[in-house]
Amino acid sequence: MVIFEYRRLDMQIGYIQNNASKTEQVRQHQALLSYAKDNGIHLECVYVDVSFANIRDTMLPSCDRILVYNISSLGESLAEIKENLQFCKKHNLSIQSIEDGYDFKVQNLTDDFFKGVDVAIEVRSRLISKNTKKVLQQKKNEGMKLGRPFGAIVKKRLEGKEEEIRQLLLQKVTKAEIARRFGVSRITVFNFVKRNGLENKESCVA
Repeated sequence: MVIFEYRRLDMQIGYIQNNASKTEQVRQHQALLSYAKDNGIHLECVYVDVSFANIRDTMLPSCDRILVYNISSLGESLAEIKENLQFCKKHNLSIQSIEDGYDFKVQNLTDDFFKGVDVAIEVRSRLISKNTKKVLQQKKNEGMKLGRPFGAIVKKRLEGKEEEIRQLLLQKVTKAEIARRFGVSRITVFNFVKRNGLENKESCVA
């Protein structure tokens, strides 16, 4: 997991998320080294992993500062970034992001800060929902049919099963049981049977 190591000088480490290309990883690695050199920061090592959470168990126990290329390296979502920042607070770890200039010192990771992140998560979720509805309504206004076509499930799961279902009905198998067998609702079976004329007085079983 640790692919770049240096002579131990102090307890500051770097982290690069490895969901980028190798070229991008090397570029970020060089950027971390350059920033550290220019600012008198001595890195113990640089971790490269798909998830920041994966380095928790292997992180140096006496580490007190983490340098990342950008804050998005800490997670795939705001919620995941928040969780990892809470981990840093719990273990007295400061985080510095060199691309976007964030410097999260332990004393800044307060309850009010995390409440603010929660608000941002909620606002973002509502905006996504609002924008999605707006786009769908626009498509609907333009005459586009939305959603699954009516009867699509029936066509997919019951199409070509007419004779099989007729025989099940003749054997007094209930529509509820037929529905379970084919993974559809009971009303779907009722409608399919009626639409295809599969039911007669002898085979009429609910």
